[in-house]
Amino acid sequence: QCEQCRTAFHGTCSDACRNRVVNGAMIPKRLSSGNAAEIQTQEFKNLEDYSSGHSSPLPSVYPEMEFNTRHFLPSGSHMVSGASQGRWLTQLASMSREGRVLECGTFTGFATACLLEGAANAGESTGVSDGNRNGGPYVMTMERDGRAIDVAVAHLKVLCEYGVGEEAAEAACALRGSELPHIEDEVVSLSYKGIAGCEIVRVTDALATLEEMAQGQGTLRPAPFDIVFIDADKTRLLEYVDACVSSDIVLKKGGIIIVDNVLWKGLVLEASTGDFSFSDSDAESEDEAKKSRRARKLATKMHTFNSGIVKDERVEVVVLPMRDGLSVIRKR
Repeated sequence: QCEQCRTAFHGTCSDACRNRVVNGAMIPKRLSSGNAAEIQTQEFKNLEDYSSGHSSPLPSVYPEMEFNTRHFLPSGSHMVSGASQGRWLTQLASMSREGRVLECGTFTGFATACLLEGAANAGESTGVSDGNRNGGPYVMTMERDGRAIDVAVAHLKVLCEYGVGEEAAEAACALRGSELPHIEDEVVSLSYKGIAGCEIVRVTDALATLEEMAQGQGTLRPAPFDIVFIDADKTRLLEYVDACVSSDIVLKKGGIIIVDNVLWKGLVLEASTGDFSFSDSDAESEDEAKKSRRARKLATKMHTFNSGIVKDERVEVVVLPMRDGLSVIRKR
């Protein structure tokens, strides 16, 4: 700063001087030697732990959603997207053109909430609000399991009323203290921040509903989406993707399809050779034998999907080794 500008507008005498001061203030302060030492000596259990430790913290409401899933649907609690994948979904939806997302497989609404958060971010960036089926930031999610819908609707109502912070976490925690209302509606409509619309749709077969939408038939005829997230029937994934790329009715040209669980607990490596390291004879009980057969079957299905989709000239594919594997598919 010069002598003349010390008592002038914000300590500056001209726009040029002001810009130098403002830009200088925006440069992050260097770490002190004490803080640097603290970072260098911090221990992490593994790369996933390290990555989480160097990512923006998970909003308070999401751990409560995980606790609720274990409480209300304990046998399926492993199906929740989790912190890293959830934050990635939020980032992806935030970067989309309009914040329009279709989810096949709601479960208890963890990923749905992440996508809805991102859709609202996209709306804030573009200045568009009141998103709905016809346009603007909007998440449509489809689920067939009635109990999962009950939990998902409760979670998304908390999100839409309280946001994602401490107040929302307390409201989500309180859900475990009483029986959840049973949802009988075919469609539940909500709005997050007055920006992103959300509809939870009860279906009997998500693929059949998606194929109807792709043909311009049925009662669900939303405007095209930027992103389709598929976390549904693992035996028909190629059909799901085909419904999205066969026309531009469901997914926009250049849109993204995300398919979950494509590495299936790492067993796709063994599926690729057909030589599994375990068999029914290794099982100690009939129940374990059934789980073994199911794991081999689904790993083979995922390998078949991965091998098929990468050869489809209508799309470009990148497989991310995040959590249980994500296939990120761009429609050409």
